[in-house]
Amino acid sequence: MDLLEQEVAALLHSATRGNDTLLTAAFAHFSDIPTLVAASSQDWTAFELLTKTSSAAFKDVLQRIRCGGLSLEDRNIIDLLRDLGVQVLTQVDAAYPTLLHQIPDPPPVLYRRGIWQDLNTPQIAMVGARKASPQAQKLAQTYARELAANGLVVTSGMAVGIDAFAHAGALESGHTIAVLGTGIDKIYPSRHHRLAQQILSQGCLLSDHPIGTGPTHYTFPKRNRIVSGLSRLVIVVEAARNSGSLITARHALDQNKELMVFPWSALHSQGLGCLDLMIDGAGVIRDFQDVWLTLAKTNLRVELQSMPVDQVSTTVALSPECERLLGLIGDTPVSSVDLSARVRKPITWVQEHLLELELANCIAASGFGYVRL
Repeated sequence: MDLLEQEVAALLHSATRGNDTLLTAAFAHFSDIPTLVAASSQDWTAFELLTKTSSAAFKDVLQRIRCGGLSLEDRNIIDLLRDLGVQVLTQVDAAYPTLLHQIPDPPPVLYRRGIWQDLNTPQIAMVGARKASPQAQKLAQTYARELAANGLVVTSGMAVGIDAFAHAGALESGHTIAVLGTGIDKIYPSRHHRLAQQILSQGCLLSDHPIGTGPTHYTFPKRNRIVSGLSRLVIVVEAARNSGSLITARHALDQNKELMVFPWSALHSQGLGCLDLMIDGAGVIRDFQDVWLTLAKTNLRVELQSMPVDQVSTTVALSPECERLLGLIGDTPVSSVDLSARVRKPITWVQEHLLELELANCIAASGFGYVRL
């Protein structure tokens, strides 16, 4: 079986079981893959002495590559790469994302699958809570749609919650990239198989994990540095204080990326992580203009192709009764019973007008009450 350089890179990556430090050292020492494959035992001894690492992970797979006697596991990896149309990028490839060269720990191997090939198109990362509130879901989808409509690529991690809504919004008007916390051949969570297929047709899937890698507590935090590293700006839509999204935010700060958040109420527990980031210096998003101004700081000029819409406006004229009721609903869920007591109206009257507000897309049911959108 004749192997391409990208296939050899994938086999070596698999042999290290995702040990990026070891593979990065080997690529840097031998300069290119053909030199690495042809290296003698003396060359590997010199490598071990210089880098103070072991080459044991490479020896067996290199011997199989040289003699053409690939194992069944090796062949399965190559077959998957070919069947799925996966492009394997190393740091010396021209298509390797420029911004990833600038982060402290760029992945030595990156797997790309899908229609979108230019990984240097300006990207905006959008991340947030898995158990996202209705308001946060709408914000993620609305802002992602407008960013994509104006020629930007929305990048996220295809997780449940904010990630999924960001991808969905971008797909409505443009392109999106999903960075996986698994191998490129694994879709996680399984409920997102349809979303993954849509992304493949209008964007791409990326992974820095070897083929066959399943989801673990280690792989998801590891991929977050890629989400932020690819992007000009990282937007945290909604995050509690223990949210995994804060890992991406920390990576953004370490990588000197622009970081922005939405200013949630102090009573909204799902947004307290965003308030903490504001205190640490993150920019605040009040409207789309704030995003465009922040992008200008990165020397990225966005020629607006669509007029951003106010995410809280409605096209339905509300009655004075609905306006009054809407004024009592905020980020914290409030029940129809509480509203009835506040407006001193029968609960049937309240429920009737709550329905009007729902149909007007002004509020949404959340938990044991209603919140404003």
